Amino acid sequence: MGVRAAMNKVERAADSAGPHDNISTYGPLIHNAQAIKKLAARGVGQVNNPDEVGGGTVVIRAHGVPKEIYERLKERCVKVINGTCPRVLRSMKVVDEFCRNGCHVILVGDPNHGEVEAIASYSDDIAVVENVARAEEIDVLDNTMVIAQTTISQMEYDAVCEVLARKNPNITIVQSICPATQERQTALERLAAEVESIVVIGGKNSSNTKRLYNLAVRTGKPSWHIENADELPGELSVYTSIGVTAGASTPDWVIDEVEKKLREM
Repeated sequence: MGVRAAMNKVERAADSAGPHDNISTYGPLIHNAQAIKKLAARGVGQVNNPDEVGGGTVVIRAHGVPKEIYERLKERCVKVINGTCPRVLRSMKVVDEFCRNGCHVILVGDPNHGEVEAIASYSDDIAVVENVARAEEIDVLDNTMVIAQTTISQMEYDAVCEVLARKNPNITIVQSICPATQERQTALERLAAEVESIVVIGGKNSSNTKRLYNLAVRTGKPSWHIENADELPGELSVYTSIGVTAGASTPDWVIDEVEKKLREM
């Protein structure tokens, strides 16, 4: 939902742009190289620093940006279209509200992920916890709220929260994981029981796609992580049933191309 909404906003901006209008996204709009190339072909550029913006329209990526980046873009008097996923926006609001009430915040997720950096900017008293091992290391203060990156697995989040709650039973745990993330993982587990091999489609730098691939590997079925139809390996032709799944940032047209080529194989 968030990915489609962001893509629609950029495409509408491109459709209404004049010949000399400048349309850019702040950072990669989504973690999918094919979608980025498609936007570039339509004249949509990319900036990675507010100082690079000289005018025109800037669309905030689906993962969001830190609060200070958003404010600097507005100060430069450019038109800013917020393409942040609504679920990420909700997490930002929740963190901001708890912070204003004097809460310590623990954010569970990848500290180098754009979404985590964006959400973390809404608190000046926050710790990012990547996994159970890190959760075992930190002190869990009183008046602590715990929230998750929207695309991590529920299993990972539950395991971290179990450690944190053992240290301090009075923590507040917020359920912020996108339902689509859990639905894809559950569907993949069901699918694995019905097929001989699995193809996972999505960007190599997409965290939720990598989690899907790791889950596929754990099922014991031969599995491949590809970005597009051109990366399908020839050995797939020996299987009579192949399961296909995709990360949240994978456009429908990329999935369709993979399915078409698999049927031809």
